[in-house]
Amino acid sequence: MRGWQVGVGLALVLGSPIVEMRSVSAQESIWKRFTSKSHGFSIVMPGTPTERKQSGLTQFELIRDAESVRYAVGVLNLPAAPGEDKKLQNEVYEGIRRGAARGQAELLSFRTIKLGEFPGREMNFKLPDNMVAKWRVYLVDRRAYFINVTTTQENQQRGLATSINVFLNSFQLIGTPPKQPN
Repeated sequence: MRGWQVGVGLALVLGSPIVEMRSVSAQESIWKRFTSKSHGFSIVMPGTPTERKQSGLTQFELIRDAESVRYAVGVLNLPAAPGEDKKLQNEVYEGIRRGAARGQAELLSFRTIKLGEFPGREMNFKLPDNMVAKWRVYLVDRRAYFINVTTTQENQQRGLATSINVFLNSFQLIGTPPKQPN
C-alpha cells in the first residue's frame, strides 16, 4: 500500500505551489459555478480557474493575489477503489499528510466527513510564512478529489472565512462517477 502514500503525497506536493500572497482588498462579486464534466464535478469559484496536469494529477486553480488566497480542486485517479475499506482510505489520507509534511506543512486538525455516500476527510494545515490551508479530500470509486484553500492565517480566521466555506461546501459530483477498469 506504500504506493498510495507516495502517489498521493507526490500529487499533493506537485499540485500545491508556493504562492506569494498580498493583503486583503475589497471582494468583487464574481462567484460562479465551474463545471468539469470530464472529471465529474462542479464547484463555485470567484472566477475561472486554470487547468494543469502533472504526474497524474489534474488541477484546477485560481489565485487571487489581491486577497492573498488560492482556491484549487485536484483530481487523481487511484490504482484501486478504497470503498468502505478504512485501511485503504487511511493510506490515502496518510499520503496527503506525508506529502504536506515534505512541503513543510504541519497537520493541525482533521475530521471524517462524507460527500453523500463517499468517504472523506477535512484537514487543516499550518504552512510557513503565516499561511494556512484547509483541505477536503473525497474518495469516489477510483478517484480522489482534493478541494483546498490556501491563505493567510488572518484571512482564514476573519476576512475570508465565509468565502472559504462557500467554496468548500459548494463541491458537487455531477453525472455518474466514472468506473475505471480494474
